Amino acid sequence: MKFVEVFRHSKRGESKGLNEEGRELARRARPLLAPRYDLCVSSPKERARETMEAFGFPSYEADEAFTAVSPWEPFDEAVTKLAKEKGITPLAACWFVPEALNYLRLQVETFLGAIHRIARKLPEGGWALVVTHGGILEAAALFGCPRYELNELGGEISFAEGVTFKYYGEKLMGVEARRLRQKNEG
Repeated sequence: MKFVEVFRHSKRGESKGLNEEGRELARRARPLLAPRYDLCVSSPKERARETMEAFGFPSYEADEAFTAVSPWEPFDEAVTKLAKEKGITPLAACWFVPEALNYLRLQVETFLGAIHRIARKLPEGGWALVVTHGGILEAAALFGCPRYELNELGGEISFAEGVTFKYYGEKLMGVEARRLRQKNEG
């Protein structure tokens, strides 16, 4: 097996980089990470790079394939309007706009291709860490679920949370959400 852990960047402030809360959140997420990685890759965006460093990995590759995209961009107006009306997130709203969901799936194929490329670089039993952005991450993870439904992951992936993509050879065998415990949980 090979494992590619893909985490969403931590919380940012008014600027493009992490604020103190975001740095603390990334430090709290360290127990979710594997004990070692054969490869670390980050989106070149400042908030993703700072998250990788706050996770404790100062050396990593930057890869444009993991740059933030709005995976439903051509339908942003309809998706945003519906999200506000229903009191849900834009990603969840995509499931109610068939054209947006189809476009999302196309964007996911490109993103999954980048994850597959990372997995191919790993030795058998190898682990990689990728820091990227939300929205596209959840949609990609759903390809490893029995049904393509957001609730299979327990909802959207929050800041400094991730998904482990498990490969057997070239085949995606499954996914597992990596969730932070809330401060008030045991």
